Amino acid sequence: MNKKSHFGALIVFLLGIFMGAIDSGIVSPARTVITNSFNISGNIGVWMITIYTLAYAVSMPISSKLSDIYGRKKVYGISIVIFALGSTLCGITNFYGNFSMLLISRVIQAIGGGGIMPIATAMIGQSFPKEKRGSALGLVGSIYGIATMLGPTLGSTVLNIAGNENWGWIFFINIPISIIILILMRNLEESKSATTKSLDLKGSAILSLIIVSIMYALTNLNFFHFKESIKSTSVYPYLLIFVILIPVFIAVERNVEDPVLNLKYFSDRQIRLTLVISFIVGTGLMGVVFVPQFAENVLKIKTGSGGYLVTLMAIFSGVAAPLGGKLIDKYSAKFIMTIGFLCTIIGTLFMAFFVTSHPGFVSILIGLAFIGLGMGFTMGTPLNYLMLNYVSSEESASALSTLSLIRSIGVTISPNIMVNFIVEASKKIPNNIQKILPPINVPGSHGHGMVSNSIPKTILEKFKTSDVTTIVDAVKDFSSAMIDKMMPKGNPFATSFKADYLNKIENSRFSIEQAFQITLNSGFKNMFIASCALAILGLIFTLMLRNKASKN
Repeated sequence: MNKKSHFGALIVFLLGIFMGAIDSGIVSPARTVITNSFNISGNIGVWMITIYTLAYAVSMPISSKLSDIYGRKKVYGISIVIFALGSTLCGITNFYGNFSMLLISRVIQAIGGGGIMPIATAMIGQSFPKEKRGSALGLVGSIYGIATMLGPTLGSTVLNIAGNENWGWIFFINIPISIIILILMRNLEESKSATTKSLDLKGSAILSLIIVSIMYALTNLNFFHFKESIKSTSVYPYLLIFVILIPVFIAVERNVEDPVLNLKYFSDRQIRLTLVISFIVGTGLMGVVFVPQFAENVLKIKTGSGGYLVTLMAIFSGVAAPLGGKLIDKYSAKFIMTIGFLCTIIGTLFMAFFVTSHPGFVSILIGLAFIGLGMGFTMGTPLNYLMLNYVSSEESASALSTLSLIRSIGVTISPNIMVNFIVEASKKIPNNIQKILPPINVPGSHGHGMVSNSIPKTILEKFKTSDVTTIVDAVKDFSSAMIDKMMPKGNPFATSFKADYLNKIENSRFSIEQAFQITLNSGFKNMFIASCALAILGLIFTLMLRNKASKN
């Protein structure tokens, strides 16, 4: 392939990766808006993301196997068309349709999306000579990382321009990108000729059930209340299905000529290590979701203002990914991942033990810089490079889809673990703030405290959803309602007593905000320690890899 062809291939596949990756985050800021537009609850609304994740995970190995059989250019083009069709239908439901139609449209979109990332990565990896493969895959990691982190920002921008009532435009923007990709890929060469092999339908069906059951169970599993959670009907039946189907799947795949998932991947020690590291990277990756909230609490800025720090982290990650790709060509993937995990360990420890106790923009930026560099060096490039070198070129797409699938399972588990550190810390906030407040001693009243069943739900909700910038106002509203309930009717001192008490709260503003900040930071501290532990595990498994991957 000549230089011009290399550039054309890069544009086609990087555009696809960018479009698919950015879609995973662009829906996040619109989720509440879409939920409200259909007048449904938040628990139901979250399915617009859950169902996409499940369908995407199922689609990846099947689409990749189809590309190995029938040709990657052909299946990649079909995946782009399906993704564009799903995006169009998602957008149309904003004006004509209902939530059920949106869910069906998201499934269609996910089926197309599942074929984009692994096929594009395989094509890029195989289109370049081995001495330049790391650099090419570095661009993939850079584009994917930046797109994933910029997705929420782009989603918010589209909503601000089009208006919340026109949320469909967050999906419509995929249409022109898809058209450009289809036009540009006309001159690309097919990766291989179609073969007489057929898709392993039985194995594909069983694998789909396995993926859906394990990912749905893990989505609903609460790791902090494991015993109670695993007994839930939304968890244990699906875990049971998963356990039963695994040996069935192995038996089926051993007796087919061309299995949908090559079981030899799991018998090769180096591939097993690569898959384990991919799972660890996926689990640690989702800690990024909580960076905005952490930044808002540390810097004492209002909710929704911390997203720009994710952009700063994306810059560091975007620089590290292509740099890591170039260094892989010069050194090794093992060396780059070692550097990456060390950066992550330093960054998470710095966040946990310094930033939480010495909050400030410079300190949080230093921590995010190390974490961003760590992500850029570990997130995709070296793992994709290793996988491509461990398998034959004919199996590259299905091998990379297996890698992505394992990482997706880690991504699914991570939020359930990470968010509970914050939830557990949040439960301590009312009690810690109550220790600062003076007691409400109203003559003739009965009882006092921070909690009362007679407080209006709106005030209780305001207290529960407060951040460090609004907690004092929430405490004032809460205390005011408490005094109104406790004050005997006709008390001539009611107004002056309330005003005096609220003034005491205002004088304690710094102490209240500090109590809120410190308490919530304790949860973030534990979260970063957990992320550090994951990075240490990743480092250990990385050091177990061979120094040089065998070339194929």
